[in-house]
Amino acid sequence: MPTNLIPGQAAGDTLGSKKPSGGQEDVWLTLAKDAFKRSTTYYENNFRATVEDGLRLFNSQHPKSSKYNSDAFKYRSRIFRPKTRSVVRKHEATAAMAFFSNPDVLSVDPENTEDPAQAISAGVTKELLQYRLRKSIPWFFKVLGAFQDAMTVGVCISFQYWDYQVRKEKKTRMAVAEVFGQQISMPFEQEVETVIVDKPCCDLIPVNNVRFDPAAKWDDVVGTSPYLILQLPMYLRDVLDRMELGYGKEGKKWNSLSKAVILKARITDFDPVQQARDGRREDPQAVTSQESDFDVIMVHLNFIKTADGVFTFYTLKDLELLSDPVALKEVFLHGQIPVTIGFCVIETHKTMPSGLAQLGGQLQQETNEVANQRLDNVKLVLNKRYVVRRGSNIDVESMVRNVPGGVTMANDAEKDVREINWTDVTSSSFQEQDRLNADFDDLTGGGLNSSSVMTNRRLNETVGGMKMMAQGSNSLTEYTIRVFAESWVEPTLRQLALLEQFYESDVTVLALAGQRAGVWQRFNQSEDLDQLLKQELTLSINVGMGATDPEQRLGKFIGAMQNYAQLSQAAPPDVNLLEVRKELFGLAG
Repeated sequence: MPTNLIPGQAAGDTLGSKKPSGGQEDVWLTLAKDAFKRSTTYYENNFRATVEDGLRLFNSQHPKSSKYNSDAFKYRSRIFRPKTRSVVRKHEATAAMAFFSNPDVLSVDPENTEDPAQAISAGVTKELLQYRLRKSIPWFFKVLGAFQDAMTVGVCISFQYWDYQVRKEKKTRMAVAEVFGQQISMPFEQEVETVIVDKPCCDLIPVNNVRFDPAAKWDDVVGTSPYLILQLPMYLRDVLDRMELGYGKEGKKWNSLSKAVILKARITDFDPVQQARDGRREDPQAVTSQESDFDVIMVHLNFIKTADGVFTFYTLKDLELLSDPVALKEVFLHGQIPVTIGFCVIETHKTMPSGLAQLGGQLQQETNEVANQRLDNVKLVLNKRYVVRRGSNIDVESMVRNVPGGVTMANDAEKDVREINWTDVTSSSFQEQDRLNADFDDLTGGGLNSSSVMTNRRLNETVGGMKMMAQGSNSLTEYTIRVFAESWVEPTLRQLALLEQFYESDVTVLALAGQRAGVWQRFNQSEDLDQLLKQELTLSINVGMGATDPEQRLGKFIGAMQNYAQLSQAAPPDVNLLEVRKELFGLAG
């Protein structure tokens, strides 16, 4: 896959934003096809089975290759003990407490605290984001949904963009015209545009709908992959509207294609990953009926890197160009690829790290194995098996039903029928179950449960021992949340902040943000506002180590305040109290 020059392009030549010629269109489409084929082949051969198993474990289903899915175990115990689902839900509850216990979701600070323009920009940008995260973007669901993706399939992927939609209507207006010296009111029709959607968006993209180069760097996949492809399922009606009416604030239109050509990109095959996610249901995006406006068409958003920068364009799957390739900054004004990829488990030099479901996959299978064998044993103890002589006149159906108080007819009960007795399961089975549960909790940070406490016999006998176990579990949970925050939450919020800086035009929202920031009186012109918003800022989220235990957080905060009060009163004259405060509260979490 080329990363510097487009094939057939000489050094120094550039496509810029001009419409490519027919030959260049073929080159861009070939690039998109090659990138999609290469990445899809690698994904299918190396990642798909792992992703599918992670989703099945989360949905309390046995992995696809499990023996419990075979006919040999059709009538055996094959329950699934939902350890994976339980640990994911515990982490989600802890993440909700860590991210949303503070009324302020994030903090925005200027790069240069002495620059008043940056200070104003930081205050307004923070209030804009706070407003949009409460009103326009369901941030609670986005954060926990992304965290769930990271725990189940290993990565979470989101696409940040500005959604702008208008509705054109013809309205009758009255105009005054002078006819023969008299003023006459005459009606005329005028086309009026009404803005119906004008907001930032953050869409979670399933991992099976994203393609990147497998040789990209593990800690910056978006920035180092020579291409990035988002598969965006769209209704047929929406595709046709973009061709006829355009989209975005500029009203750009897609290249016109016939309906027959568009329908070639219909989703007709079931995606096994989507089926694993839905749990044995049919793929909701696949076509099972005749043609209609509700058919789902697969559209690709391509980002291709060249020597002249990053170019972006839409394609109808990998069949036809829907838009002309243009420089990234012409489509996304902030100049960044609007995609963020996060994870919750650090695995160096792997572009697709494991999630918690995959880390505990083998222990989950062993837990199911022990539980199902024990259940089979209990059922055999309570419902005996019998050996019946072949050809004997025995009421076999009566024996199978094994109804209490029932009668089974036999010619010779002593010779034709023999009962097989089974010894009851011993306590070793339950001890093994407890040890597997403890190992699973230690690996995934699932917190304390009865089996984990029982396994640590000496520690559970004292209050101090219980606190030690709880602290170890909380530390692992906080570490998992911190990795997720650093890899996805903060980069995503930075991109949303850039969207606010470059696209926000709602006068009401801007006025409200300025008033809440307390700086609106400093500027009231749109030109000044645009310049003030486009400043270099530092964004961070309000979550730290120790954020998962409210009692612990309160104790650390009060302790830090008391220590700071004492230090500020008795500090040497050359001590920078601001830096002391940062260090003190940082150590407190």
